[in-house]
Amino acid sequence: MLTKPTLKKEFAKDWKKHYQVELFKNEGFIRKTCQSCNKNFWTLDENRTTCADPPCQNYDFINNTVTKKKFDYIEMWNVFEKFFKKEGHTSIPRYPVVDRWRPDLFFTMASIQDFQRLENGNMSFEYPANPLVVPQTCLRFNDIPNVGVTGRHLTSFVMAGQHAFGSPKTGYFKDECINLNFKFLTKEMGIPKEQLVYSEDVWAMNDFSAFGPSMETFSMGLELVNSVFMQFQSPDGINRKELDLKVIDVGWGLERLVWFSNGTPASYDSLYGPVTKKMKALSNIQIDQKAFDKYSSIAGNLNLDEVDDMEKARRDAAKHVGLTVKEMNNMVEPMQALYAVADHTRTLLFAIADGGIPSNVGGGYNLRILTRRALNFINKYNFDFKMEDIAKWHANYLKPMFPELKENIKNVQKIISIETQKYLETQKRSKKLIKSFIIKTDKFSEEKLSEFYESHGITPELIEKVAKDEGKEVHIPGDFYVSLAAKHEKEVKTKKKTTFDLKNIPQTIKLFYETDNLTFNAKIIDIQNSWIILDKTQFYATSGGQDHDTGNINNQEVIDVIKVDNIILHKVKDASKLKINREVKCNVNETRRKTLTQMHTGTHVVGAAARTILGTHIWQAGAAKTVEKSRLDITHYNNLTDDEIKKIEDLANKIIQQKVPIDINEIPRNKAESKYGFIIYQGGGSPGKLVRIINIKNIDVQACGGTHVKNTYDIENIKIIGSRKIQDGVIRLEFVAGNVVQKIENKKEELIAQILNELNITDITSAPTQARTIFKNWKELKKIYGPLQFFIRQKNKDGILNIKEKLSAFKDISPINETKTYNNESAIKELASILKVQEEHIPKTIKRFKEEIEKFKDEIKKAN
Repeated sequence: MLTKPTLKKEFAKDWKKHYQVELFKNEGFIRKTCQSCNKNFWTLDENRTTCADPPCQNYDFINNTVTKKKFDYIEMWNVFEKFFKKEGHTSIPRYPVVDRWRPDLFFTMASIQDFQRLENGNMSFEYPANPLVVPQTCLRFNDIPNVGVTGRHLTSFVMAGQHAFGSPKTGYFKDECINLNFKFLTKEMGIPKEQLVYSEDVWAMNDFSAFGPSMETFSMGLELVNSVFMQFQSPDGINRKELDLKVIDVGWGLERLVWFSNGTPASYDSLYGPVTKKMKALSNIQIDQKAFDKYSSIAGNLNLDEVDDMEKARRDAAKHVGLTVKEMNNMVEPMQALYAVADHTRTLLFAIADGGIPSNVGGGYNLRILTRRALNFINKYNFDFKMEDIAKWHANYLKPMFPELKENIKNVQKIISIETQKYLETQKRSKKLIKSFIIKTDKFSEEKLSEFYESHGITPELIEKVAKDEGKEVHIPGDFYVSLAAKHEKEVKTKKKTTFDLKNIPQTIKLFYETDNLTFNAKIIDIQNSWIILDKTQFYATSGGQDHDTGNINNQEVIDVIKVDNIILHKVKDASKLKINREVKCNVNETRRKTLTQMHTGTHVVGAAARTILGTHIWQAGAAKTVEKSRLDITHYNNLTDDEIKKIEDLANKIIQQKVPIDINEIPRNKAESKYGFIIYQGGGSPGKLVRIINIKNIDVQACGGTHVKNTYDIENIKIIGSRKIQDGVIRLEFVAGNVVQKIENKKEELIAQILNELNITDITSAPTQARTIFKNWKELKKIYGPLQFFIRQKNKDGILNIKEKLSAFKDISPINETKTYNNESAIKELASILKVQEEHIPKTIKRFKEEIEKFKDEIKKAN
C-alpha cells in the first residue's frame, strides 16, 4: 500500500527525476542528508551538515535580517503580486474563508482549495486564470496551543498561492516553478542565495487521488514556501499513474516572508502593523527584552506537536535564556497570551466578515473555541483591551488588501460583543459546577473536559483557575483545543443507501425545466415494486428541500417521487396495470405544483429580505418547502424580535409587489462563480459543471434546482407564521405563500373567535390580561387544593384547619392592569407564552383552566 514514508523513500532513490531541477544544476546546489533528522536537502554551502528546519537550525534571522529591506505586510503582498504579474500570472481576489463550494469542508485551509470541486465524489479543478496568484486567507485550527508560543504559528494566515494547471502551453512545472521561487527570493527580497535551503518532501491527498514530490524552501531556520508538484494518482492505493492534469500548488507564507524580512522576536509584531503595539500599551506587560529575544530564537523548538517531553524542552529553553523555568514562564506567558488574542481576533474578523458565526455546531464551534480562549487570556492577565477594538484595528490596517473587512466591521463587532456577553454569563454560573466536581476529584479526563466545554461552555482555563483558588491543581492536556477543533473541521455526510437496481438505466429527461405543460406522454423504462421509471417526466422529485409532485400515470395515482442520482422514480398506489415499454399519459397536480413553486421562490425572497434587514452574515442553513408551510433556517446569533420579523415580512411582500422578473439559466459553474460570487451556494456547492441560476434581479441570485415562478408577483404574498432558535447560531423562520396565506388567515380568525368565546370578551387585544388572571387564579387555587386533598386523605385535622384559614383569606385575583398594548398577532403569541402551549391549543387550555378552577372551588366547599 502507498504511504507517505514509502513514497518518500521511492522518490529519494530516483532523486534526479523527482527533485533535481535545472536551477540546481546551473547554480551548483549540492544534495545532502541532514545529520540530525536524515532529511534530504539542497544547498550551496559545502560545509552545511544539517537541514534548516527547527530544531536542526534555530531562528537565526531574529534581529539578523539579510533581506534588502524590511517589508511591511501590505507592501510584501504588493511586491509579490507585481513580480508574478510581470512573470505572466493573473492576480485574483481571495475566496471566502468560509468554504461554500466544497460541501465536505467548513473553512478554506489552502489556496489550492479555491479551485477544487467535488463531482460525485471525484475531485476536479476550476480556475479563473492560468497561471495565477491569489492572497488566500486560510483558517487552520490544528495549532491552537502553539499560537503565541513558537512565534510562528497562526490560526489564520495568507497563503500567497501560486498555481499553474496543465501542459507547458497553459502552465508550467518543476523547473520553471523553482526558477521563479529562486528569482523572487534572491532578486525581489534580496536573500543571499547561500542562505537558501531546499528540503525534499512528499505531498499526498489522504486517498492518494493526487500526490507528488514537494520542495520546502528554508532560510535561517524558517520555512518560507512549500512547492507541491501534483503529478500522480493511485486508483487502488497500490499502483500509480500520471495525472491527466498536472498542477503546480505553491503555498507562499506571506506572514513568513514579512517576519523573515523584519527579524522581530515574534512574528506577530511584524505582521499586525500597529495592532500589537496598541495592545502592548494597554497591557502593561514588562519584559526583559534581551532575555525575550534569546527565548524567541529557540521558540520554534517548543512546538507542542513535535516535542515529546515539553517539560524538558522548557528547561532547555530556560537554560538558554539564563532564567529558571518559572522566571521564563512569568516573562513569556503574558506576551504569548497577548499574541494569541491578536491572532484569534484576526481569525474571527475574517470568518465573521465572510458569514461565519461562533456557535456550538459545525464550523462555528471552532470560532467559539477561539473567542473563548482569547477572552480567557484577557481575563487571566487583566488586559485592558476589548476584542471588538482589536478587530477594528486589524480591519483598518488590512483595508488596502481586504477592504471588505472594514465594510463589515460593525457586524463583526456586534457578534463578538454578544459572544463576550455569553462568555461572561457562562463564567458566573459555571464556578459552582466546577467546585462541586473538584470536591470529589482533581482529575479531569479529556472526555470530562470535553463534556464540560461542549455541554456547559466551561473552558479548561476556567477549571484551572477555580481549582487553583480551591488549592488544587488540574492538568490540562496541551492538545485539548486541537482535538476539539479537529472534530469540527469537516462536515461528515452519510450517503443514503438505495435498494433499487439502476444499472443500465438511462438518466431521466426532466421536462419541468423545459416546459410548464403539466400533461405529458412518456414511456415506462422499468418498474420496481410500486416504483415507475419513465424515460422523461414532468414530476418533480423531492430534492433541495422541495416536496415532490403528485398526480397520475395512466390514471394510477402518484403518491411519491424520488431521485437517485439522475434517475427519477415515481411511486404509484397500484402498479399492476402499468407495463414496461408502454406509452403512458401523465398528469401533474396543478394546485400542488403551484403552491410548492410559490413556496420555493418565496424562500429565496424571504432569505434576501432577512439578509437586508439583519446583515450580510445571514446564510441559509437549511430549508423545506411543503404545501402546508415553508421553513428557512438562517445563520443568526439571536432570536428575532417581533419588529425584525415584521420588517422581513414587509420587505418580502414589497419585493413581490415590485413585480421583479426572475431569470432562470443554466450556465458553466466557473462563469456563475465569477459573475455572482459564492452567495449562489445558499443551498450548498454545486455537484456538476453546469449550474442552474435563479436570478431575482438585484434582489437575490442562487444556484437552485427547484421549480420557480417567472415573476415575484406570481408568489402573490408571504406571511411569516413563526420564528425560533433551533440550535446555537441558527434561527428558523416558518412562513406561507400564495393562497396558503388566506388559509392561515382563516384559521387565525377561527382561533380568535374561539378565544373570545372562551374568555367571554369582544376584543382579542385584552385577551392576555384575562388569560393571565385566569392562570394566576388557577395556580393559587391549585396550591390550596393539592395540600387539602393530602390532609383529607391523611385525616389531618390541623392541616385541614390551616387550609380553611387560607381559604377564608382567598379572593379571586382581579384583572391585572397592563401597560403593554397588543395587536391580533402579538396577543395570540402572548397567550401561547402565558399558557405555555402552541397557539392552536389556546382555546381548549383556557377552557381546561376555567373548568379546573370551578372544580377546585367546588371541592374546597365540600371539604368545608
